[in-house]
Amino acid sequence: MHPFLLKSFLSLVILAAVLIGIFTAFEMFGRVEQKFDRDRVRKYHSANGILFLFLCLGLTYLCFSFLVRTKAEPSVRVMFHSLFAISVLLILWFKILVARIYRQFYAKLQTAGLILAFVSFCMIGTSAGYFLLVTKFGTDIPVVESADKRKTTGAEQAGMIAKTDPESIRKGRELYEDKCTFCHDPFSNKTLTGPGHKGILKNPHLPVSGKPAIPENISVQLRTPFRDMPSFSYLSGDEVQQIIAYLNTL
Repeated sequence: MHPFLLKSFLSLVILAAVLIGIFTAFEMFGRVEQKFDRDRVRKYHSANGILFLFLCLGLTYLCFSFLVRTKAEPSVRVMFHSLFAISVLLILWFKILVARIYRQFYAKLQTAGLILAFVSFCMIGTSAGYFLLVTKFGTDIPVVESADKRKTTGAEQAGMIAKTDPESIRKGRELYEDKCTFCHDPFSNKTLTGPGHKGILKNPHLPVSGKPAIPENISVQLRTPFRDMPSFSYLSGDEVQQIIAYLNTL
């Protein structure tokens, strides 16, 4: 499963755990007359909390591994998502400490639980919620013009010519696999997090920005990206050319 789809799936499971946590907490503390057995509800609430903790840790690992491997500069949305995620872990840790050790603060748990639920909704909304919305639950496929509408290829239009030597293509493929395959499929036009790159320099326009599909515009997209793509401004000029050399083979 693609990392972003796995991350979104985990986020939805976390959402279910949040809703279960809210329901069980309300049943324990919100009813004058108990509808369910209080001890059993408490056990469900505790088990759900443990599941919630491990899911959050798994999601945090996926997020940080993505940032470390891509070395991407976080967008404002990613920064808010990270802030919410760290807050969730801190509040959850506070709840565990109070429930297990510092029981003199037990009266604060109800408030902490409500804050935890609110922050969790914010965390999920800025990640899986956004991803599923903009990709129509992963089904959004960019429209690519058919071959009979192509006049010339991007490489032929460009002042900057894509390299064709095997070494540049090999290094470009390695860079692409390390930096780009989290979000893009090189062998199709299907959307993962970003559009697929099959035939990207053989089409008249780039799939998202609509700019002419020429090496210069791909270089600009890597350094000062259009929309939500992270910046790869740290790449050297040779590395950018190597990625373009590989894209020209797709």
